[in-house]
Amino acid sequence: MWNNYFYQVQTKYSMRLSLKNPLVLRLDGKGVTRNRNINIMDKFKGSFYYSMEEAAKHFSRRYHCLCIFGSDEISFIVDNPELVINDLEPSDKSNYSNEIIAMFSQYFFNFFNYVYKGNRIFWHGKCFSINKEKKISYVKYRSRIIENVLVTYFLKKKKVSKKNGKIEERVEKAKKFKDYSKLKKMQKGLLYYDGEKINFDDYINKGEINPIKKKANIKIELLDF
Repeated sequence: MWNNYFYQVQTKYSMRLSLKNPLVLRLDGKGVTRNRNINIMDKFKGSFYYSMEEAAKHFSRRYHCLCIFGSDEISFIVDNPELVINDLEPSDKSNYSNEIIAMFSQYFFNFFNYVYKGNRIFWHGKCFSINKEKKISYVKYRSRIIENVLVTYFLKKKKVSKKNGKIEERVEKAKKFKDYSKLKKMQKGLLYYDGEKINFDDYINKGEINPIKKKANIKIELLDF
């Protein structure tokens, strides 16, 4: 009787994950956007943005999966959940959501804070299964949230009130600033697949995974005649 009771208590706030449908692992940085010592839009080695991008590359490659990140959040959509379960080696190969995200959060925490050169960032994590046909919808959903946070964050840095209408209206206000181009590059989130940055519009509109080709650095050698 007691074994059954405690089992129910243990699993009350958890759920068994599907091994056939994609697994979503989502993490949010605790207190990041409110921390004045962190600028989530600056990109240089060791910055928050840089560290998020390195995490996106690393874990999307590790689990051969899709990743969307922006502002202070990151999501991995893993087609084969067993890659995560086997990698984390939870007790008895458990596929309960609370155990999987607890272990993955530790992996992510260690990796991110090794790359990041600021104070330690703690992460709140969730994981759940979604239907295969909902992957694009999920990316669109997270993209809208990322855009809302980043545009609000950008305007706040410019001393523009947060109470300024719909997202479309706030974007128009953001466009008036000279450095809007910096926001535009990350505004809707960045997508990675298997360690490579992919074209956002191609995936959202067509479901295509097309890596973005980096421009080659052409070195011109000056000859002394």
